[in-house]
Amino acid sequence: MKNNYWVCHFAERRQDQLIQVPLEYVIHPDFMLLANDEEIRAAFSRLHTLYFQIYGGIAESPEEFGMPLYSKEEYRNFSQQCRNAAQASFRPFILLYNLLTCGEIHDCSVHTSIKKFNAVKPRPKSESPVDEKITNAPFLFQKLTDYGFAFEGLKNNKITDKDIVISYPDDTLLLHLWKMLADKTKNVDCMMDFLHCSFRLLQDDMHTKGYDDLIGFVDTFPVEAEKAFVYKMDETLISIGLFRGEMGYYYRTEGLIRQKGPYSFRIININKWNPWHSEVKPEKVELGLRIRNVYSCIEYLQTCPDSVKRIFTEKNDSGCQRRRDNACKHGVSYEIDGQAYWRCACCDPAFCFQQPNIEDIPHYIKLVELGEKK
Repeated sequence: MKNNYWVCHFAERRQDQLIQVPLEYVIHPDFMLLANDEEIRAAFSRLHTLYFQIYGGIAESPEEFGMPLYSKEEYRNFSQQCRNAAQASFRPFILLYNLLTCGEIHDCSVHTSIKKFNAVKPRPKSESPVDEKITNAPFLFQKLTDYGFAFEGLKNNKITDKDIVISYPDDTLLLHLWKMLADKTKNVDCMMDFLHCSFRLLQDDMHTKGYDDLIGFVDTFPVEAEKAFVYKMDETLISIGLFRGEMGYYYRTEGLIRQKGPYSFRIININKWNPWHSEVKPEKVELGLRIRNVYSCIEYLQTCPDSVKRIFTEKNDSGCQRRRDNACKHGVSYEIDGQAYWRCACCDPAFCFQQPNIEDIPHYIKLVELGEKK
């Protein structure tokens, strides 16, 4: 039954979204104040494992974390209940983030000022990528003790007027490192890197984010071949004059970005962008092409390899509710070799597919050039 709860579904996706720790990465000297290079790497690896375990715990026992138990059978994807469950899966880490950033390291523990903690207000959605509101905190405090945390200053796992003392007796270095990472996150405003336990937080000083959004985006793809494709596709699109908008979206003009107009290409991590999928997909990169007129592409398509032709023939949508209501204005219909096809384009590009190839990039670009306009 637990797998039928939306929050379990999303907790499993949070595990998948954790940024893979490479064998080699840079650690800034600021973090060496805690321990030497080898010890910091080992502590960060243990922290990464702890993230995985906590997200896994939510997936296994959501009620013990005080999570909302919205059933997939009762509430459809994209419903408000579904969205609430998606945000709820971050709660333990939002709570710890607030505790750590409101505290100071004292010997083996972190002392959190209750005055500062109570003064923390969730940022509005326009300023934060996640819902920062904490509910059912007593459940979270109780459950976090199962993962090795100890809290002083609470009463029956509820906050009082006393300061909170946080300790992690089995691994003081992990706690101190996590405190520094939380402070770094606050300084440079990169909450998603904190929630995904990104090793990038370690590479610059405490007030610098020395990596751009493209690098952070590419980090979400653990497979080297997918990383290489994203870098090459980005480089090629920028070189021919397209503009990178929100990460993964590419536009013909800067004006289209400002106007929130149509994009020509989209690159996404399918597990992150569309976490409503029933399964976590091993191939994560998905390329979307804005093609509105397939017939303008047919002649050129005959010269393309099968790896490109399959984009047009492997999928045939039934269409969304708008099509069934005869009100769809975005779908694309066409015929190839006597076979009729329909592609819904209400929420996603009509032509989106996984496992794109670097060698096929010129074909992708040409097909969009030919078929972008009706």
